[in-house]
Amino acid sequence: MKLKGWLGLAALLAVSSAGAKPMLAGQYELADEGKVKLKVLAHSRGIPPPTPSARIMTYTRGAEKRTEKVYDELEVAYAKELVGMWRDKNGNEMRLARPGKYPWGDNVKYKTERTMPDGTVYYIDFSFAEDVPAAQAERLLKDAAASLSAKTTGMNTAYSAMKWWTSENELYKFMTDLDKAKGGKFVTDTMRLMAAMRKSYEFYVPPTNQVGLSTVRVFKTKAGYDEYLKEIDCDMEWSIGLWSPAREELLVAAEDRQQALKTMRHEAFHQYLYYARGVGHATWFNEGHACFFENVKYNPAQNTVKITDQSERAKWVDRNPKMYAANIKKILAMSREEFYAGDANRNYCTAWALVYFLEKGAYTSPVFEPYRQIVPKYLELTASGMDGLSATAQAWQLVADRDVEADFLKFWKEKRKAALNAR
Repeated sequence: MKLKGWLGLAALLAVSSAGAKPMLAGQYELADEGKVKLKVLAHSRGIPPPTPSARIMTYTRGAEKRTEKVYDELEVAYAKELVGMWRDKNGNEMRLARPGKYPWGDNVKYKTERTMPDGTVYYIDFSFAEDVPAAQAERLLKDAAASLSAKTTGMNTAYSAMKWWTSENELYKFMTDLDKAKGGKFVTDTMRLMAAMRKSYEFYVPPTNQVGLSTVRVFKTKAGYDEYLKEIDCDMEWSIGLWSPAREELLVAAEDRQQALKTMRHEAFHQYLYYARGVGHATWFNEGHACFFENVKYNPAQNTVKITDQSERAKWVDRNPKMYAANIKKILAMSREEFYAGDANRNYCTAWALVYFLEKGAYTSPVFEPYRQIVPKYLELTASGMDGLSATAQAWQLVADRDVEADFLKFWKEKRKAALNAR
Protein backbone atom coordinates (compact mmCIF):
# COMPACT_ATOMS: atom_id res chain seq x y z
CA MET A 1 0.00 0.00 0.00
CA LYS A 2 1.23 3.49 -0.80
CA LEU A 3 0.85 5.72 2.23
CA LYS A 4 1.59 9.26 1.14
CA GLY A 5 2.23 12.69 2.60
CA TRP A 6 2.35 12.89 6.35
CA LEU A 7 3.64 9.32 6.61
CA GLY A 8 6.83 10.41 4.97
CA LEU A 9 6.62 9.31 1.35
CA ALA A 10 7.54 11.70 -1.40
CA ALA A 11 4.89 13.87 -2.99
CA LEU A 12 3.89 13.12 -6.52
CA LEU A 13 5.61 15.38 -9.02
CA ALA A 14 4.38 15.80 -12.56
CA VAL A 15 4.12 18.47 -15.19
CA SER A 16 0.64 19.94 -15.09
CA SER A 17 -1.55 20.19 -18.11
CA ALA A 18 -2.94 23.56 -18.99
CA GLY A 19 -5.59 24.80 -16.58
CA ALA A 20 -6.17 26.49 -13.23
CA LYS A 21 -3.66 25.92 -10.47
CA PRO A 22 -4.85 24.31 -7.22
CA MET A 23 -6.81 26.55 -4.87
CA LEU A 24 -9.00 26.30 -1.82
CA ALA A 25 -12.76 26.10 -2.11
CA GLY A 26 -14.70 29.16 -1.03
CA GLN A 27 -16.97 27.14 1.25
CA TYR A 28 -15.99 25.74 4.63
CA GLU A 29 -16.29 22.01 5.20
CA LEU A 30 -16.63 19.96 8.37
CA ALA A 31 -14.01 17.44 9.48
CA ASP A 32 -13.18 15.20 12.44
CA GLU A 33 -16.83 14.31 13.02
CA GLY A 34 -17.86 17.96 12.91
CA LYS A 35 -15.38 19.12 15.55
CA VAL A 36 -13.61 21.51 13.17
CA LYS A 37 -14.21 23.35 9.94
CA LEU A 38 -11.73 24.30 7.25
CA LYS A 39 -11.38 25.06 3.57
CA VAL A 40 -10.14 22.19 1.42
CA LEU A 41 -8.94 21.90 -2.17
CA ALA A 42 -11.45 23.18 -4.69
CA HIS A 43 -13.18 20.52 -6.81
CA SER A 44 -11.79 17.75 -4.61
CA ARG A 45 -13.22 14.46 -3.41
CA GLY A 46 -12.85 13.12 0.12
CA ILE A 47 -10.84 9.88 0.20
CA PRO A 48 -11.49 7.66 3.24
CA PRO A 49 -8.47 6.14 4.99
CA PRO A 50 -8.04 2.54 3.81
CA THR A 51 -9.02 -0.20 6.19
CA PRO A 52 -5.79 -1.69 7.60
CA SER A 53 -4.76 -4.93 5.93
CA ALA A 54 -4.26 -8.15 7.84
CA ARG A 55 -2.43 -11.42 7.35
CA ILE A 56 -3.35 -14.81 8.76
CA MET A 57 -0.31 -16.22 10.53
CA THR A 58 -0.15 -19.92 11.38
CA TYR A 59 2.03 -21.13 14.21
CA THR A 60 2.84 -24.79 14.86
CA ARG A 61 4.37 -26.38 17.92
CA GLY A 62 4.51 -30.12 17.67
CA ALA A 63 0.95 -31.31 17.04
CA GLU A 64 -0.46 -27.97 18.20
CA LYS A 65 -1.55 -25.52 15.49
CA ARG A 66 -2.64 -21.94 16.10
CA THR A 67 -3.69 -19.16 13.74
CA GLU A 68 -3.57 -15.45 14.45
CA LYS A 69 -4.66 -12.38 12.52
CA VAL A 70 -1.91 -9.76 12.34
CA TYR A 71 -2.68 -6.21 11.19
CA ASP A 72 -0.20 -3.93 9.48
CA GLU A 73 0.99 -1.59 12.25
CA LEU A 74 1.71 1.31 9.91
CA GLU A 75 -1.71 1.11 8.26
CA VAL A 76 -3.47 0.91 11.63
CA ALA A 77 -1.75 4.14 12.69
CA TYR A 78 -2.53 5.76 9.35
CA ALA A 79 -6.25 5.01 9.64
CA LYS A 80 -6.32 6.19 13.25
CA GLU A 81 -4.43 9.42 12.77
CA LEU A 82 -5.74 10.58 9.39
CA VAL A 83 -8.71 12.90 9.87
CA GLY A 84 -9.33 13.70 6.22
CA MET A 85 -7.73 13.51 2.81
CA TRP A 86 -8.94 15.30 -0.30
CA ARG A 87 -7.79 14.85 -3.88
CA ASP A 88 -8.73 17.15 -6.77
CA LYS A 89 -9.23 16.18 -10.41
CA ASN A 90 -5.55 16.85 -11.18
CA GLY A 91 -4.25 14.58 -8.45
CA ASN A 92 -3.25 17.27 -5.92
CA GLU A 93 -3.81 16.14 -2.34
CA MET A 94 -4.50 17.80 0.97
CA ARG A 95 -4.47 15.98 4.31
CA LEU A 96 -5.60 16.79 7.84
CA ALA A 97 -4.21 14.52 10.56
CA ARG A 98 -3.70 14.12 14.28
CA PRO A 99 -0.22 13.66 15.75
CA GLY A 100 0.58 10.07 16.57
CA LYS A 101 3.11 7.31 16.33
CA TYR A 102 3.99 8.13 12.74
CA PRO A 103 4.61 11.91 12.48
CA TRP A 104 5.61 13.97 9.50
CA GLY A 105 8.22 12.61 7.13
CA ASP A 106 11.21 14.55 5.90
CA ASN A 107 10.03 14.31 2.30
CA VAL A 108 6.81 16.25 2.91
CA LYS A 109 7.72 19.73 1.77
CA TYR A 110 4.51 21.65 2.38
CA LYS A 111 3.37 20.93 5.93
CA THR A 112 2.36 22.80 9.05
CA GLU A 113 0.56 22.25 12.31
CA ARG A 114 -2.20 24.10 14.13
CA THR A 115 -3.06 23.97 17.82
CA MET A 116 -6.71 24.55 18.61
CA PRO A 117 -7.92 26.50 21.68
CA ASP A 118 -8.65 23.23 23.52
CA GLY A 119 -5.09 22.04 22.94
CA THR A 120 -5.87 19.63 20.13
CA VAL A 121 -3.11 19.58 17.51
CA TYR A 122 -3.76 19.02 13.82
CA TYR A 123 -1.31 18.63 10.96
CA ILE A 124 -2.04 19.93 7.47
CA ASP A 125 -0.01 19.04 4.40
CA PHE A 126 -0.17 19.19 0.62
CA SER A 127 1.26 16.94 -2.08
CA PHE A 128 1.12 18.31 -5.62
CA ALA A 129 0.82 16.35 -8.83
CA GLU A 130 1.09 19.66 -10.70
CA ASP A 131 4.14 21.86 -10.99
CA VAL A 132 3.11 24.44 -8.39
CA PRO A 133 5.42 27.41 -7.69
CA ALA A 134 6.79 27.37 -4.12
CA ALA A 135 5.29 30.77 -3.26
CA GLN A 136 1.83 29.65 -4.34
CA ALA A 137 2.14 26.33 -2.45
CA GLU A 138 3.21 28.11 0.73
CA ARG A 139 0.32 30.53 0.41
CA LEU A 140 -2.12 27.65 -0.06
CA LEU A 141 -0.77 25.94 3.05
CA LYS A 142 -0.97 29.15 5.10
CA ASP A 143 -4.55 29.84 4.00
CA ALA A 144 -5.63 26.27 4.78
CA ALA A 145 -4.13 26.47 8.27
CA ALA A 146 -5.76 29.85 8.88
CA SER A 147 -9.15 28.46 7.83
CA LEU A 148 -9.03 25.64 10.41
CA SER A 149 -11.37 26.57 13.22
CA ALA A 150 -13.13 24.80 16.09
CA LYS A 151 -15.98 27.29 16.03
CA THR A 152 -18.79 25.20 14.60
CA THR A 153 -21.69 27.49 15.47
CA GLY A 154 -23.70 28.77 12.54
CA MET A 155 -22.45 25.99 10.29
CA ASN A 156 -25.35 26.11 7.86
CA THR A 157 -22.87 27.14 5.15
CA ALA A 158 -20.51 24.23 5.80
CA TYR A 159 -20.78 20.52 5.01
CA SER A 160 -18.67 17.41 5.38
CA ALA A 161 -16.26 16.93 2.52
CA MET A 162 -15.74 13.31 3.47
CA LYS A 163 -19.50 12.66 3.48
CA TRP A 164 -18.97 9.17 4.89
CA TRP A 165 -21.52 7.78 7.30
CA THR A 166 -22.16 4.38 8.83
CA SER A 167 -25.18 2.17 9.36
CA GLU A 168 -25.14 -1.30 10.86
CA ASN A 169 -27.28 -4.14 12.14
CA GLU A 170 -26.38 -7.47 13.71
CA LEU A 171 -25.05 -8.85 10.39
CA TYR A 172 -23.62 -5.99 8.32
CA LYS A 173 -21.84 -2.69 8.77
CA PHE A 174 -22.30 -0.38 5.79
CA MET A 175 -20.00 2.62 5.24
CA THR A 176 -20.97 4.94 2.41
CA ASP A 177 -20.63 8.40 0.91
CA LEU A 178 -24.08 8.28 -0.67
CA ASP A 179 -26.13 11.39 0.06
CA LYS A 180 -27.82 10.51 3.32
CA ALA A 181 -31.13 12.10 2.37
CA LYS A 182 -31.31 10.35 -1.01
CA GLY A 183 -29.23 7.25 -0.33
CA GLY A 184 -30.45 6.44 3.15
CA LYS A 185 -33.38 4.35 1.92
CA PHE A 186 -31.14 2.48 -0.51
CA VAL A 187 -28.78 1.54 2.32
CA THR A 188 -31.64 0.53 4.64
CA ASP A 189 -33.31 -1.57 1.94
CA THR A 190 -30.01 -3.13 0.88
CA MET A 191 -29.09 -4.11 4.43
CA ARG A 192 -32.46 -5.80 4.77
CA LEU A 193 -31.97 -7.63 1.46
CA MET A 194 -28.49 -8.75 2.52
CA ALA A 195 -29.93 -10.16 5.74
CA ALA A 196 -32.19 -12.32 3.57
CA MET A 197 -29.19 -13.24 1.41
CA ARG A 198 -27.28 -14.31 4.54
CA LYS A 199 -30.04 -16.81 5.32
CA SER A 200 -29.75 -18.16 1.80
CA TYR A 201 -25.96 -18.47 2.06
CA GLU A 202 -26.38 -20.36 5.33
CA PHE A 203 -28.99 -22.70 3.86
CA TYR A 204 -26.85 -23.84 0.95
CA VAL A 205 -23.44 -23.57 2.67
CA PRO A 206 -23.97 -24.02 6.42
CA PRO A 207 -21.35 -22.21 8.52
CA THR A 208 -18.87 -24.03 10.73
CA ASN A 209 -17.46 -20.79 12.16
CA GLN A 210 -19.14 -17.72 13.63
CA VAL A 211 -19.46 -15.16 10.86
CA GLY A 212 -19.90 -12.00 12.90
CA LEU A 213 -20.26 -8.48 11.51
CA SER A 214 -19.36 -8.10 7.82
CA THR A 215 -18.20 -4.73 6.46
CA VAL A 216 -19.46 -3.26 3.17
CA ARG A 217 -18.14 0.02 1.76
CA VAL A 218 -20.54 1.55 -0.80
CA PHE A 219 -19.18 4.30 -3.07
CA LYS A 220 -21.47 6.90 -4.58
CA THR A 221 -19.43 7.05 -7.80
CA LYS A 222 -17.20 4.76 -9.81
CA ALA A 223 -14.55 7.48 -9.66
CA GLY A 224 -14.60 7.36 -5.85
CA TYR A 225 -14.36 3.56 -5.96
CA ASP A 226 -11.35 3.78 -8.31
CA GLU A 227 -9.66 6.34 -6.05
CA TYR A 228 -9.97 3.98 -3.11
CA LEU A 229 -8.54 1.08 -5.11
CA LYS A 230 -5.49 3.23 -5.77
CA GLU A 231 -5.10 3.84 -2.05
CA ILE A 232 -4.99 0.10 -1.35
CA ASP A 233 -2.82 -0.65 -4.39
CA CYS A 234 -5.48 -2.75 -6.09
CA ASP A 235 -5.26 -2.79 -9.90
CA MET A 236 -8.88 -3.82 -10.51
CA GLU A 237 -10.23 -0.47 -11.72
CA TRP A 238 -12.11 -2.37 -14.43
CA SER A 239 -14.38 -3.80 -11.72
CA ILE A 240 -17.33 -2.22 -9.91
CA GLY A 241 -17.10 -4.39 -6.82
CA LEU A 242 -14.85 -6.83 -5.01
CA TRP A 243 -14.27 -8.63 -1.72
CA SER A 244 -10.89 -7.84 -0.16
CA PRO A 245 -9.95 -10.55 2.35
CA ALA A 246 -6.78 -8.68 3.37
CA ARG A 247 -8.83 -5.62 4.39
CA GLU A 248 -11.94 -7.56 5.31
CA GLU A 249 -14.35 -5.33 3.44
CA LEU A 250 -16.62 -5.65 0.46
CA LEU A 251 -16.27 -2.68 -1.91
CA VAL A 252 -18.88 -1.67 -4.47
CA ALA A 253 -19.62 1.33 -6.68
CA ALA A 254 -23.33 2.20 -6.63
CA GLU A 255 -23.86 4.49 -9.63
CA ASP A 256 -25.93 1.71 -11.23
CA ARG A 257 -27.98 0.54 -8.26
CA GLN A 258 -29.25 -2.72 -9.80
CA GLN A 259 -25.81 -3.76 -10.99
CA ALA A 260 -24.41 -2.82 -7.59
CA LEU A 261 -26.92 -5.11 -5.87
CA LYS A 262 -26.09 -8.00 -8.20
CA THR A 263 -22.38 -7.49 -7.61
CA MET A 264 -22.94 -7.22 -3.87
CA ARG A 265 -24.84 -10.51 -3.74
CA HIS A 266 -21.94 -12.17 -5.59
CA GLU A 267 -19.10 -10.64 -3.56
CA ALA A 268 -20.95 -11.05 -0.26
CA PHE A 269 -20.89 -14.81 -0.75
CA HIS A 270 -17.09 -14.70 -1.06
CA GLN A 271 -17.10 -12.64 2.13
CA TYR A 272 -19.45 -15.07 3.88
CA LEU A 273 -17.44 -18.14 2.82
CA TYR A 274 -14.24 -16.55 4.15
CA TYR A 275 -15.72 -16.19 7.62
CA ALA A 276 -18.05 -19.19 7.68
CA ARG A 277 -15.74 -21.80 6.16
CA GLY A 278 -12.22 -20.38 6.02
CA VAL A 279 -9.91 -20.16 3.01
CA GLY A 280 -8.48 -22.57 0.45
CA HIS A 281 -11.67 -23.44 -1.42
CA ALA A 282 -11.72 -24.71 -4.98
CA THR A 283 -12.44 -21.89 -7.42
CA TRP A 284 -15.29 -23.72 -9.17
CA PHE A 285 -17.03 -23.97 -5.79
CA ASN A 286 -16.33 -20.41 -4.66
CA GLU A 287 -17.11 -18.63 -7.94
CA GLY A 288 -19.91 -21.03 -8.88
CA HIS A 289 -21.80 -20.31 -5.68
CA ALA A 290 -21.11 -16.57 -5.87
CA CYS A 291 -22.67 -16.58 -9.35
CA PHE A 292 -25.49 -18.79 -8.07
CA PHE A 293 -26.52 -16.04 -5.64
CA GLU A 294 -26.36 -13.17 -8.15
CA ASN A 295 -29.92 -13.51 -9.41
CA VAL A 296 -32.72 -13.77 -6.90
CA LYS A 297 -36.40 -12.99 -6.63
CA TYR A 298 -36.84 -10.92 -3.49
CA ASN A 299 -39.99 -10.91 -1.38
CA PRO A 300 -39.74 -7.74 0.76
CA ALA A 301 -42.90 -8.55 2.74
CA GLN A 302 -41.39 -11.79 4.06
CA ASN A 303 -37.77 -10.67 3.59
CA THR A 304 -36.89 -13.85 1.73
CA VAL A 305 -35.07 -14.58 -1.52
CA LYS A 306 -35.55 -17.28 -4.14
CA ILE A 307 -32.69 -18.28 -6.43
CA THR A 308 -33.54 -17.95 -10.12
CA ASP A 309 -31.79 -18.82 -13.40
CA GLN A 310 -32.62 -15.56 -15.15
CA SER A 311 -29.12 -14.35 -15.89
CA GLU A 312 -26.70 -13.55 -18.65
CA ARG A 313 -24.73 -16.62 -17.69
CA ALA A 314 -27.79 -18.80 -18.32
CA LYS A 315 -28.16 -17.22 -21.78
CA TRP A 316 -24.55 -18.10 -22.58
CA VAL A 317 -25.09 -21.71 -21.52
CA ASP A 318 -28.30 -21.83 -23.55
CA ARG A 319 -26.40 -20.96 -26.70
CA ASN A 320 -24.17 -24.02 -26.49
CA PRO A 321 -24.98 -26.32 -23.54
CA LYS A 322 -22.78 -29.12 -24.91
CA MET A 323 -19.69 -26.89 -24.78
CA TYR A 324 -20.33 -25.99 -21.14
CA ALA A 325 -21.12 -29.59 -20.22
CA ALA A 326 -17.77 -30.61 -21.73
CA ASN A 327 -16.04 -27.95 -19.62
CA ILE A 328 -17.33 -29.26 -16.27
CA LYS A 329 -14.57 -31.77 -15.57
CA LYS A 330 -11.96 -29.26 -16.68
CA ILE A 331 -12.96 -26.55 -14.21
CA LEU A 332 -13.16 -29.07 -11.37
CA ALA A 333 -9.41 -29.56 -11.66
CA MET A 334 -8.48 -25.90 -12.23
CA SER A 335 -6.39 -23.92 -9.79
CA ARG A 336 -7.39 -20.34 -9.09
CA GLU A 337 -4.80 -19.07 -11.58
CA GLU A 338 -5.94 -21.48 -14.30
CA PHE A 339 -9.59 -20.57 -13.79
CA TYR A 340 -9.02 -16.84 -14.31
CA ALA A 341 -6.23 -17.07 -16.89
CA GLY A 342 -8.21 -19.20 -19.33
CA ASP A 343 -11.54 -18.37 -20.98
CA ALA A 344 -12.87 -16.64 -17.86
CA ASN A 345 -16.39 -16.13 -19.19
CA ARG A 346 -16.70 -19.80 -20.14
CA ASN A 347 -15.34 -20.88 -16.77
CA TYR A 348 -17.64 -18.57 -14.80
CA CYS A 349 -20.68 -19.73 -16.79
CA THR A 350 -19.70 -23.38 -16.37
CA ALA A 351 -19.19 -22.94 -12.62
CA TRP A 352 -22.58 -21.24 -12.29
CA ALA A 353 -24.35 -23.92 -14.34
CA LEU A 354 -22.67 -26.72 -12.38
CA VAL A 355 -23.58 -25.27 -8.98
CA TYR A 356 -27.13 -24.61 -10.17
CA PHE A 357 -27.33 -28.28 -11.17
CA LEU A 358 -25.90 -29.51 -7.85
CA GLU A 359 -27.88 -27.21 -5.57
CA LYS A 360 -31.24 -27.22 -7.39
CA GLY A 361 -31.24 -29.43 -10.50
CA ALA A 362 -30.20 -32.56 -8.59
CA TYR A 363 -33.44 -32.29 -6.62
CA THR A 364 -35.72 -32.36 -9.65
CA SER A 365 -35.57 -36.12 -10.27
CA PRO A 366 -34.46 -39.32 -8.49
CA VAL A 367 -32.19 -39.88 -11.50
CA PHE A 368 -29.90 -37.13 -10.22
CA GLU A 369 -29.99 -38.15 -6.55
CA PRO A 370 -26.26 -39.15 -6.35
CA TYR A 371 -25.30 -35.54 -7.13
CA ARG A 372 -27.09 -34.26 -4.03
CA GLN A 373 -24.27 -35.44 -1.78
CA ILE A 374 -21.38 -33.79 -3.63
CA VAL A 375 -21.56 -30.35 -2.00
CA PRO A 376 -22.12 -31.74 1.54
CA LYS A 377 -19.19 -34.15 1.05
CA TYR A 378 -16.97 -31.36 -0.27
CA LEU A 379 -17.85 -29.19 2.74
CA GLU A 380 -17.21 -32.06 5.15
CA LEU A 381 -13.75 -32.67 3.68
CA THR A 382 -12.69 -29.01 3.60
CA ALA A 383 -13.92 -28.57 7.17
CA SER A 384 -11.57 -31.39 8.18
CA GLY A 385 -8.63 -29.45 6.73
CA MET A 386 -8.41 -30.87 3.22
CA ASP A 387 -7.59 -28.38 0.45
CA GLY A 388 -10.28 -27.50 -2.06
CA LEU A 389 -8.97 -29.38 -5.08
CA SER A 390 -8.34 -32.58 -3.12
CA ALA A 391 -11.79 -32.33 -1.54
CA THR A 392 -13.26 -31.82 -5.02
CA ALA A 393 -11.59 -34.93 -6.40
CA GLN A 394 -12.74 -37.06 -3.47
CA ALA A 395 -16.30 -35.69 -3.38
CA TRP A 396 -16.80 -36.31 -7.08
CA GLN A 397 -15.91 -39.97 -6.59
CA LEU A 398 -19.52 -40.26 -5.43
CA VAL A 399 -20.55 -40.07 -9.10
CA ALA A 400 -17.49 -41.74 -10.61
CA ASP A 401 -19.69 -44.22 -12.46
CA ARG A 402 -21.90 -41.52 -13.98
CA ASP A 403 -21.63 -39.67 -17.29
CA VAL A 404 -21.58 -36.15 -15.84
CA GLU A 405 -21.87 -34.41 -19.21
CA ALA A 406 -24.89 -36.50 -20.20
CA ASP A 407 -26.58 -36.00 -16.82
CA PHE A 408 -26.09 -32.25 -16.95
CA LEU A 409 -27.46 -32.03 -20.49
CA LYS A 410 -30.47 -34.14 -19.50
CA PHE A 411 -31.17 -31.76 -16.64
CA TRP A 412 -30.68 -28.67 -18.76
CA LYS A 413 -32.97 -29.84 -21.54
CA GLU A 414 -35.66 -31.62 -19.52
CA LYS A 415 -35.70 -30.48 -15.89
CA ARG A 416 -34.39 -26.92 -15.82
CA LYS A 417 -37.84 -25.38 -15.39
CA ALA A 418 -38.60 -27.68 -12.45
CA ALA A 419 -35.40 -26.55 -10.76
CA LEU A 420 -36.80 -23.08 -10.11
CA ASN A 421 -39.03 -24.50 -7.37
CA ALA A 422 -36.55 -27.06 -6.07
CA ARG A 423 -35.08 -26.17 -2.68
